[in-house]
This record gives sequence, C-alpha cells and structure tokens, in this order.
Amino acid sequence: MKFILALVVLVALTFVPGLVGPYPLGLMIGILGYGVLATAWAMFSGPTRYISLATVAFFGLGAYTVAVLSEVLPYPLVLLAAACVGVIVALLVGLATLRLAGIYFVIFTFGLTELVRQLVTYYEVNVTAPWAATSSCR
Repeated sequence: MKFILALVVLVALTFVPGLVGPYPLGLMIGILGYGVLATAWAMFSGPTRYISLATVAFFGLGAYTVAVLSEVLPYPLVLLAAACVGVIVALLVGLATLRLAGIYFVIFTFGLTELVRQLVTYYEVNVTAPWAATSSCR
C-alpha cells in the first residue's frame, strides 16, 4: 500500500511544474534539495554517530556536475554522472577518514568542505570566466 501511495505522489509531482509559477517552483526545488541533503546527513550521522560536515561537499560536487554537464549531455546522463562523481569522491574520502574519531573527524570534514568550495571558486574564476576565453594574459 505504501508503494502505491508513493507512486501516486511521484506521478502527481510530475504535473507540478505545469501548474505553478516560476517562484513557487523554485521554492519547492530548494526545499526538496535541502530535504535530500538533510536525509543524506541523517543516513550517515545517525547510525555512525559521526558529525560529518562533508556531506555538503559531496552534495555540492554532484550539483556542480549537473550545472557543468547540463548543456552538453542529455539529462539522464547528467544525473548519472553527478551521482557517480559524488559517490566516487565520498568513497575515496571515506576510506581515508573513517579511521579518524571525534573532533579530528569533524575538523577534517570541515576542511574538505572548504577545499571543495575553494576548488569550485578557483575553477569558476580562472577557467570558466567570460574573460578567460578572450584574454591572452593570465
């Protein structure tokens, strides 16, 4: 019964973009994104009792992958690529960091989040900036 109810809700949600304006749709997308992020954080932090601040970094890497690839690939492939990037980075980081405990784990995951933020900012400013394609001096 729960499966049928979930299926009905998903089918109903497919009609929402045609029924609401751009502002409510953007608001719903933002709420859904934060809901997914909170669920991912709870799925890791609940059972392990670790406070991971890197969940945002993995979520952000997936979102950034969608933003970069959405103009060159079909959307299903973009979603698959974003999921793969997030999972691969999470596995690599997880193998190295789950040996840490307590405050050391929190500090490392905070540092990882900042590293990802700085890398994305660097890439945006120095690689994809509008002036980067036309400027001869770097």
